Formats: sequence, structure tokens, C-alpha cells
Amino acid sequence: MSRLLMPLMAGLLCIGTALARELHGQDPVRTSLVALARDTQAAGLPADSRLSLSRAWVEGSQAEVCAVARGADGDLLVKNGRLQMKQVFFRKQGSQWKVERAKRVVMGESDSIDTACGRPSTDTMMAAALKEMDAHPPTAGIVNKAAHTPAKATVNCDAGDAAEPKPGGTEPSGRGVVSMPGRSLLHTTPDLACYMGKHIVGGDKVIIQAQVPGWTKVSYTHPVTHVTTVGWVKSERVKRMDDSGAQQTALNP
Repeated sequence: MSRLLMPLMAGLLCIGTALARELHGQDPVRTSLVALARDTQAAGLPADSRLSLSRAWVEGSQAEVCAVARGADGDLLVKNGRLQMKQVFFRKQGSQWKVERAKRVVMGESDSIDTACGRPSTDTMMAAALKEMDAHPPTAGIVNKAAHTPAKATVNCDAGDAAEPKPGGTEPSGRGVVSMPGRSLLHTTPDLACYMGKHIVGGDKVIIQAQVPGWTKVSYTHPVTHVTTVGWVKSERVKRMDDSGAQQTALNP
């Protein structure tokens, strides 16, 4: 197949046996379809789930929206290490679009959003968005400025390893788990003023790398993006796990 034909073939997106046209940007039809999809419940997804990275296609009287699902708190929905998605199918009746059916889609380990939706990937903007997600994984929390007002830094937050305490720090390497609910903020150094803009949440599995009074250094690898984030968290928010996977007592503050 020639190089000219390959992108043309890749651009043929299908709904059933018909050729589909993808809707982009602020297209009013796309806006309406995504809004309907957001309000449509799909078995296996929370009723208050949101949508992100939405894709929409239309052909004649049929249309489809496929998107990544987020929880009410804005975090991506992940179950058993797999990203959860929503796929909604529509049919046009008169001048209005009506939902025919909706279902939950589970993204496979090697899937992209397009392939999980049963479509070839042709959108370079979507590829860029996925690359950005890999570079800045979902563990990066949204800074709540009202709830998190950092104190004046007592160390250089940008100094990396040079700013970390050397003497007196123990090395209790091993597996651990975030034992407290909500977001546990990650810091570049063991100082409240050095919040790095990322977080882990209750139940996340971590590798404990080091400990100083009141702080524990952990490494967290996201189950979907496989991006590893290393940072310091308050010790009371992490428990060490034994070889069987059972939680032990909280780390000493």
C-alpha cells in the first residue's frame, strides 16, 4: 500500500458499515452529543461520573461518543489497573438526537482511546493529549490553594537530593500502602513548603525508599500510564506491608 493511501485508509472511521465523520472542537452537534453522553448512565460506572478526552463521530442518522470516565472528584476511574471508559450510541429522530444504548468500556493494557472504542487512531491532537498524560500522570493533583497554604520554606525545594537530610535518615525499603483516605500530598523534600503539585490517594501501593522523623520517601508507579513519581509524604499517611500484602502498623513519625 502506498504512503499516500495509508493515511486515507486510516481516516475511514466506521459506525456499523457506514463511513463516519469525526466532530471536532466547538462543533454544536459534538457539544450536544457529549452533553447527552455525560448525562447518560452506563452499567458499571458511577451515576455521577464525568467525561474526559471525549471523541464524537456522526454519520447520517447515527452518532457515537466515546470518552474516558472520571469520578466526581475529577480523578480518572481505574479498576484492576484498567482505565474505565463510557461509549454511548445515538440515533437522530426528527431534529433531536436520542440515546440508543450506553456501555462501559475497559481499556486494555496496550490500547489507546481509539482502539478501546474500536476505531483506528488518526487524531494527532489526541496523541499529543495522551503523551501529555504520560508526562503528567493522573496522580498529579489539583492544588487546592484554600486548603494548602505552604509555610515559608526552610530548605531549597529545587535542590533535589542535595536538600534531603543525610545523617540520621533510615532506609526502611520495602512495600507500603497509603493507609489514610483522601489525598496525600507529595513533596520534593521533607518540608511542607515543598509541595510538588502531585498526590497519591488511599489504597495506592508504594515502594518505601527512606524515612526521616515525620516523613517517608515513597515511589509510586501509576497502573495505567506506568509513570513513576518519587516524593516525600507525611509518615502517618503510609503503612508498611509484609510479604503477604497485609498492612502493618503505621511508620514511626
